[in-house]
Amino acid sequence: MKTRKVQEKAQKSQERILNAVRLEAQGLHDQAEREYRAALAITPRDVAALGRLGMLLVGRREFAKAAALFRRASLADPTNVIVHINLGAALLKLGDEDGAAAAYADALAVDPTSYDARLNLALRLLRQGQVAESRAHYQTLVDQNPRDRLARWNVAAIDALMGDLDAAFAGFAHEHTMKAPDIPDHLPRWRGEALGGRTLLLEAEQGFGDTIMFVRLAGLARRHGGKVLLRPQPELLGLVSRMDVADVYLPRNAPTRAEVWCSLGDLPGLFGAARSIAAAPGAYLSADPARRLAWEGRLPDTRRLRVGLVWAGNPNHADDDRRSMPLQILLGPLAAIDGVELVSLQKGAPAAEADGSPLSRVDLEIADFEDTAAVLERLDLLITVDTGVLHLAGALGRPVWGLLAFVPDWRWMLDRSDSPWYPSLRLFRQPRRGDWPSVVTEVAAALRALTSTTISRLAAP
Repeated sequence: MKTRKVQEKAQKSQERILNAVRLEAQGLHDQAEREYRAALAITPRDVAALGRLGMLLVGRREFAKAAALFRRASLADPTNVIVHINLGAALLKLGDEDGAAAAYADALAVDPTSYDARLNLALRLLRQGQVAESRAHYQTLVDQNPRDRLARWNVAAIDALMGDLDAAFAGFAHEHTMKAPDIPDHLPRWRGEALGGRTLLLEAEQGFGDTIMFVRLAGLARRHGGKVLLRPQPELLGLVSRMDVADVYLPRNAPTRAEVWCSLGDLPGLFGAARSIAAAPGAYLSADPARRLAWEGRLPDTRRLRVGLVWAGNPNHADDDRRSMPLQILLGPLAAIDGVELVSLQKGAPAAEADGSPLSRVDLEIADFEDTAAVLERLDLLITVDTGVLHLAGALGRPVWGLLAFVPDWRWMLDRSDSPWYPSLRLFRQPRRGDWPSVVTEVAAALRALTSTTISRLAAP
């Protein structure tokens, strides 16, 4: 008798779930939610109802409620991999990195072959600073599928973080890591062999910072006995074309003829870390003379230390939530230092945070990278989060302090305050995830010491 009642309850619950699925397919989400909840009132541990209702709530961005349902489902059926993965995803939306890592680990314990579980766990471990453990998971994915571009790229990035730059660049340049931009299929990829008079197209297919960092290597390519065509982003064309590293400079994707091609980002893998770093031991970019002259009038000499600030990067960057900070965290401690003029170089929506602040709003007059370069040459120091302006300042040889997340981009490595790429760069790192206040406290102390020294020098007879 008892078994029959259980079966009847289960049948009623299933009817409710099927009806909810039909309603959801019709876009009738409120009615579907009621049906799912009615099913759960009958069978509270029904994993299908818990999971489907959880996903419906995810679609509404009700992540806390969804996470609670996924957790109930994981307790009801600990062997359900999808439930653990969905719980991890919901917890991530709530900012709970540790909880998400635990959920993905639970999924992987159930199914060691789960790609999604291992991939997500690897990223969570990396953000927690468990770098070696993260690399091991990415390497497992590569071993399972040598053509897994994402996993290979992350293995290479972690090698760089750990200081093994040659392994990292070899990994970035691996045929199953590289992603070709819009290059004609018939054009072969250059592998570092002698050019024998052929024309080599060097394409800047990554971000602004990557182009600024790797353009120094174009001159090494030109030594291979051919003609070099360099195509940077249009926004960087003026700056880059003042370098003597290529024979022809054109904006990226401009029509051209070549016999072989290579990505700028692949050049370190061809030349090795030591040669790549030594290719430009100091400043290798320069501001446009006309722009420099114009900004001399806008930013005349002063007896105060003129310090530029950039507190946010591109909001579309995958890691922008970790590498950017609100201006108020940075501004308070720095504005309290006497003898300093703070100048905003911030662009984009975050620039509005400077409204009504004591910052000099130079950003309102900066039109492009050429203006930025000219402004940087009028500053005593740039303080910035990890963004393209950091690279530009370093390539110009200007003093720059970079503020880094707990686990930064691969190129800044770990546990060092300098960078082999830019001798004028000093790095300040989060001691814990998200701990910008500690970084700013350290920066403020360093700036106060620098200001004191500068003022004393200026006051000397």
